[in-house]
Amino acid sequence: MLPMGTIMAASMLLGVIFATRLPVVSLVQKLPQVIIKGVAVLVFSAGLWNVLWYASQHLGERWGNAALMSGLLMLITAAYISHSHKLPSMLLSVRPLVVLALFAFSLLYGVTIYRM
Repeated sequence: MLPMGTIMAASMLLGVIFATRLPVVSLVQKLPQVIIKGVAVLVFSAGLWNVLWYASQHLGERWGNAALMSGLLMLITAAYISHSHKLPSMLLSVRPLVVLALFAFSLLYGVTIYRM
């Protein structure tokens, strides 16, 4: 069984890949909608787990705070993936920052897991 940190890091990276608008990964946008929505559900579920379960039990600790921030970013990213046309313009204007921050958290999780 995979450790939960690995699952979170993979979920964050999937969210980054599907939410970015870089031409390099534009092939992702050509996938069937059911796959795109499935990834959005996965990222949303991982974000909920991070915020509601792990962060709520470990708030104030390093990984509890990381879980809270990355979880909130995953929830926003899931909205970018599935309902970007319905989001307010303020949220759309910070999209690059949100995706970049989520990428940084996925690197934090990934590098930490690699070092273990």
